Amino acid sequence: MGIVNKEYIADLTKKSGGFYGVKTLDAAYDFCRRITLGHYENFPVGSVLIPKNLRKNIYSIYAFARVADDIADEIQGDEDLRIGYLENLAGLVLRSDDFLESESDNSDFKGGKNPILWALADTLAEKDLPKEPFLRLLDAFKRDIKFVQAKGFEDLEDYCSYSANPVGEIILRIFGLFDEKTKLFSDAVCTGLQLVNFWQDLSVDLTRGRCYIPQNLLQKYELEINDLQLNEKSVNLRRCLDEIYDYTEEFLRKGRGLVNYLDNARLRTEIKATILGGQQLLKKVKYFDTKIFVYRPRHSKLDIIKILFMIIFSKWTH
Repeated sequence: MGIVNKEYIADLTKKSGGFYGVKTLDAAYDFCRRITLGHYENFPVGSVLIPKNLRKNIYSIYAFARVADDIADEIQGDEDLRIGYLENLAGLVLRSDDFLESESDNSDFKGGKNPILWALADTLAEKDLPKEPFLRLLDAFKRDIKFVQAKGFEDLEDYCSYSANPVGEIILRIFGLFDEKTKLFSDAVCTGLQLVNFWQDLSVDLTRGRCYIPQNLLQKYELEINDLQLNEKSVNLRRCLDEIYDYTEEFLRKGRGLVNYLDNARLRTEIKATILGGQQLLKKVKYFDTKIFVYRPRHSKLDIIKILFMIIFSKWTH
């Protein structure tokens, strides 16, 4: 969990930040930066491709999502307790303007301020961002805690509209590039990346009692969740995996069109790297075959080099 100790993570759902409370906005942003750079991720987050003046904003958004995700997945405690923490975060987002007040104006901050919510509040105000996408993210994490297996692909897409698509919207808004057309392509990218993450994490999620392969697909191929855990190399299992991978690839293919509507060269390159990273990871997931239910693939240094060469030398089509 990086610089955040799970023993004290509940403090980050409080106004004061408790153990992590800070006295200056610079310290708040630095806390978010360290969380962001301290986590392994499949796709670029706040990389050098993002203009320097916007990186602090990206860090605040990532740190917020990271801590919420850790509450849902990493800390011990009953479901209602963890959902309560997420509801606390939602309340702080709704009252984010409070963090822009001075200590003398708000007695809640005499001991310090929650670094993530302070930085996020400043980002919301500076970039005139709506709060709704952040609340949707929190709703997705609540769904993770009270997990219900999707009945079909439509349910997966609905989940992605809460867990992934809001992130794309937020990034586009920060760059001043959000509109109906860019939203359409961004949603495809974000949904595709979320689906790749589902299949990458199949082995991990099964141990947590989650299976993101839809019920109707398992029924179609006469499979049970136990068949996945036993790692049996059946023809039906491979056909099932082929179908979810083809379904995922279509979103990433469609999302490639987003770069044609971005007039910021750095963001275009960042989006290319993100999409190519997702496609390369999906190839690795496919390569694992049915071992994907036992092992979790991740990008290697060679994969990163391949992606860089593809950005530089490949013709970008969609």
